[in-house]
Amino acid sequence: MIKDIFNTYSKHLIIRSFVISALVWLVMLFLDFAVTLVMELENLSDDKSFLNIFNLVLYEQLHKGMQYLESSMLIGTLISLSIFNQQGNLVFLRSAGFSPLKIVLVSGLGPLILSLVLIFFDETLFMDLAKTSKTLNQPNQSAELIQWEIADKNLIGLSRLNDSEAEAIRIIEFNDQQKIISFTSFKEGELDDGKLQIVDSSYNKTFDFPASFLLSNNALEKFSLPALFRLKNSYQLNKDLQKIDSLIYSRFLMPISIIAIIFLAGSLMFDNMRSTGVGRQIIIGISLGLIYDLIKDLSIASFLTYQWPILMAHLLPIMILIGVGTYKFQKI
Repeated sequence: MIKDIFNTYSKHLIIRSFVISALVWLVMLFLDFAVTLVMELENLSDDKSFLNIFNLVLYEQLHKGMQYLESSMLIGTLISLSIFNQQGNLVFLRSAGFSPLKIVLVSGLGPLILSLVLIFFDETLFMDLAKTSKTLNQPNQSAELIQWEIADKNLIGLSRLNDSEAEAIRIIEFNDQQKIISFTSFKEGELDDGKLQIVDSSYNKTFDFPASFLLSNNALEKFSLPALFRLKNSYQLNKDLQKIDSLIYSRFLMPISIIAIIFLAGSLMFDNMRSTGVGRQIIIGISLGLIYDLIKDLSIASFLTYQWPILMAHLLPIMILIGVGTYKFQKI
């Protein structure tokens, strides 16, 4: 009998949590799209029509929505458990011998499956769409801060307009005794395949750079996992390796992070089951999601600053969630 109940109710709970989590993610995606579109409409001009701006925002939205993945899966799971509880199913399952831990882990299977599907599409489709959006937006992108790099006994500074163009180029040349022998500045340059080509016809020279110098953090975030692994071989400085490793670990640990935060939040469901409502679960989900994102960002920033093992920066917040969740489940 217990086996039949578990099969019936677990399938129902998995499907419900999957559907609700998907709806929550789509709602958050739509809200972000609407806000971003309204903000971008300020850039309407003769060169940029409403349709251009709409396509620009639309192309990047799916990849941008991955930042809401953890919060969406969390809120979806909590809403599913709350509805299940209001229907009396959680009390029935517990009376039938199912532990709160098993109920929470089963409800987390739906969001986990959904997150794996979205991560797969992000690697194969969403990132390519985001790159298309960036290409459309390049003519109107603002320049980044001046970057400096040593290449061929030259100290070179430039301000990137985008991934293929640079401006405000400064070249300081040194001799073998490390003394400055010349200083030259140029208005424009082209960036291509790890090289800087000066556009000015009177100074026809190409400089080689490490791959990390020619890629901004925003550009790196749009690289798929295979591309990140290939790019990692071109990084020369330890801080560059830390950045690329951080992105790789973040992608691999995303499903584990989702299960960990559901594990903690699920334990709160059983504190006061009779008074639990959908609104309360949404507030809990949003609050825990914000706190977890803050802890994770602080952890990664600290480990990058002090050059500590970056893998621990991603594992530490997850271990905190599991530790607190384990304590809460033991008190149920």
